[in-house]
Amino acid sequence: MEDVTPLNLEDQPKLFGLRYDQLIAILGSLIASTQLYSWMVPVPIAGGHDLRMDLSILIFLAGPIYCLVTLNNSIGNWENILNHYLTSQVYIPGPDPNPTRFLTDEQLLEIGE
Repeated sequence: MEDVTPLNLEDQPKLFGLRYDQLIAILGSLIASTQLYSWMVPVPIAGGHDLRMDLSILIFLAGPIYCLVTLNNSIGNWENILNHYLTSQVYIPGPDPNPTRFLTDEQLLEIGE
């Protein structure tokens, strides 16, 4: 029997909720940052702090930043996300918007004591 499922070319394959290019960006930045940390000679700066860790974290963050930028190409989506988290939301109680939700014409049984 032949498969007649329509092929939707707009859907992109995903793994762990990420497109393959996003997943490769995260894994690539993780590998690059850990390899850079292990290959670099310690770079001491003020107070004995090592600069390798800061550079490794900065390189690793390139992958997740790429994922956030390519999450959705529309600026409207970013505006909606920011508005959701940054605006105050006040919910005022009021009448039921769907008054036909409850059955009012149901015949109830009368139970005597």
